[in-house]
Amino acid sequence: MYLKETLDQFASISNILKLLKKDPGFNKYCIQERVLHKTIFTADKKRKYIYIIEEGYMKLVFEGTNQYNFSYILQKGAFPYLPVYTEDIPKHMMLIALTDVVWWKIEFQFFRKMMQLEDPRNYLMLHHLAETRRRLYLIAVQEKLSSRDSIYFSLNTMLDYGLRVSEKAVELPEFLTYQFLADHSNSSKSYTSKVLSHLREKGILESQKKPWRINDVQKLQELIHTEALLSTL
Repeated sequence: MYLKETLDQFASISNILKLLKKDPGFNKYCIQERVLHKTIFTADKKRKYIYIIEEGYMKLVFEGTNQYNFSYILQKGAFPYLPVYTEDIPKHMMLIALTDVVWWKIEFQFFRKMMQLEDPRNYLMLHHLAETRRRLYLIAVQEKLSSRDSIYFSLNTMLDYGLRVSEKAVELPEFLTYQFLADHSNSSKSYTSKVLSHLREKGILESQKKPWRINDVQKLQELIHTEALLSTL
């Protein structure tokens, strides 16, 4: 068993960069890049680099079998993909920059060598696996919800990427749109618009201009019929 704080601290981007910089070849193998909003990256099983997000938000889309895709949002400190073992690489993956992004592009073999030296207890991988398990659990939960509850649930997850402006209110991220929320909740845009209209009538949501704003977080969460799950968000 490990303390969450221990793994969070070790896996922070500041600590990972600190460890990588111990090697004099850091600047040769690690490059900081800026990725513009709406840039799309596709990847196959050939991987020469891994990435760590330093600023901004990205959407990671896994293309599975039978045209079934699932996705989640990545932010500062996240690895778009960190393989557990050599064969653990999806055949197809897509990254979409939801905002302008700054990330570190790191040659994989250099990263692997440094982690073997500096992380013998595999704290980074344990942290990565725990975070991935949490994301996949939430995806599985959402699949079982009604369309309406799925939209409420998705809107609630957006709070993590927003700005808390008061005890009750949160400004939602700039990248949030009707279409984005519809895709995230596996609902149609028209139905999503109808559900959000209901939230505006209740005074819970303001979405006439950016950034959208949740005026009462507690009221939003009370609408979700899976209250016991909210503690995992």
